[in-house]
Amino acid sequence: MKKLALAAAILAASVVSAFAADMAARPYTKAPVAPPVVTYDWSGIYFGGTVGGAWDTTDGVLYNAVPGALWRTDSQSRLIYGGFAGIQKQWGNVVLGIEGGWNGLDNGFNNTPGTGVLGPGCIYGGGASCQSRINDIGYIGGRLGYAWNRFMVYGQGGYARADIDTQVYLPAANLTIATASAAHGGWYAGVGGEYAVLDNLVLGIDYKHYEFDSEQHNCNRAVVGCTVVDLRNVSAKVDSVMGRVSFKFNPWSAGPVVAKY
Repeated sequence: MKKLALAAAILAASVVSAFAADMAARPYTKAPVAPPVVTYDWSGIYFGGTVGGAWDTTDGVLYNAVPGALWRTDSQSRLIYGGFAGIQKQWGNVVLGIEGGWNGLDNGFNNTPGTGVLGPGCIYGGGASCQSRINDIGYIGGRLGYAWNRFMVYGQGGYARADIDTQVYLPAANLTIATASAAHGGWYAGVGGEYAVLDNLVLGIDYKHYEFDSEQHNCNRAVVGCTVVDLRNVSAKVDSVMGRVSFKFNPWSAGPVVAKY
């Protein structure tokens, strides 16, 4: 009996050893490598149109009048519209570019009734008003953006130029006098955001603050209604919020950007 049990144990051990020898070694495998994340490429040339609202004020002084005789028009909202074009390049998440554009404003005049006294505001008395109009704005400057795939935020700033008209309005006679105009240099700064709806179609919103240097607005003294007292130095400020539609293409593109996160 003991010999039978020993023989059975030896046989069982032999079977287990043979079965283990026939089993293939378990192969070593690495975890699968995640595919690279392909993101939108903001590099390229773009152009487009824009429309929105603007708020502007003008400040000045009648420099041949009594010291402290101020010439001012208070803030008024108006329609602003225009076009733009630019070029930009993306490095990682950073987008650097240059943009230039032109904006027209509606042709209405700001109207600020005179106070007839020295101090802030329009100095003219007798019901007369100070009036101003910013005809158009041109600008060129840099943009620095940060992109997350198809969404980008940016800051901007540079040189700006505006053509500004000023005049005095006499409501009792429905008459304007002392008309003058000048081109003003200045600067702008702002922020914005854009989203690439399609590879070549980008929608955005843009805010700019403009400040224009003081220039002499000297009316033509050969015209009735212009006196030496009406000669004035005038500066201006404009804030605009505009929606943008742009079309972008990249003739140098080698394909989408591969993010390295």
